[in-house]
Amino acid sequence: MSSLLEVKSLTVKYGGEGNIIENINMSVGNREIVGIVGESGSGKTTLIRAIINLLSFGGEIVSGEIIFNGENIITYSRGKWSRIRRSDICMVFQNPGASLNPIKKVGSQFVETIRSHMRISRREAVERAEEVLGKMHFSDIPRIMSSYPFQLSGGMKQRVCIAMAMVLEPKLILADEPTSALDVITQTQIIKELMELRDNFNTSIIIVTHNMGCAAYMADKIVVMNEGKIVEFDYKENIIARPQTEYTKKLLDAVPELEVC
Repeated sequence: MSSLLEVKSLTVKYGGEGNIIENINMSVGNREIVGIVGESGSGKTTLIRAIINLLSFGGEIVSGEIIFNGENIITYSRGKWSRIRRSDICMVFQNPGASLNPIKKVGSQFVETIRSHMRISRREAVERAEEVLGKMHFSDIPRIMSSYPFQLSGGMKQRVCIAMAMVLEPKLILADEPTSALDVITQTQIIKELMELRDNFNTSIIIVTHNMGCAAYMADKIVVMNEGKIVEFDYKENIIARPQTEYTKKLLDAVPELEVC
């Protein structure tokens, strides 16, 4: 499988602190799902924020390369980063409520997002939004479009955010613990819908999660991070059947049922 993304010897630090992540090497193939697992503070979110150039204040890439579609995107200008975030790489954050404007209806925000990136009429933008919401299995799309965010459940808001991220059909989705604040049934629904997006849109996905069971359910490969370093990176079957480190074994032992996300 050819690589869409390659991270090579990536090191990131914040201010005068030590390295937050160090010497990270990983890859993501076309139409591949990669799960990044580890405890809080292991560097998972820092890694994906570095990939999309959205490090928090004071964060900087000290060394390494991020190769996307054959180009080292670390060297991109602000304008080129703006373009790549529109059409090639998108991010789904942990808290969907913080991603949506609380005083604007969902439909208005959706249309505004589409028209800021595509030269189409408002009617065409509405049709495009409704089409993508349909692929997220919303059964009452007009109600969703006319609702304010506070009128939707947490799971529905997260699915709206995923739909808004997918509307431009990006090549890569970065999902930062998109199910952590949701109940188990809704978590399963969203994970299955993310997997369908890979099939429907031919997109690749990196999902950050604390849950090894979730990664084992949906990912093709798993990255195990501990204290800012990758301790294992392999196909999920190998990680599950033949873990190479005690840390990975502990993560696996903490999951009672790998078949259930």
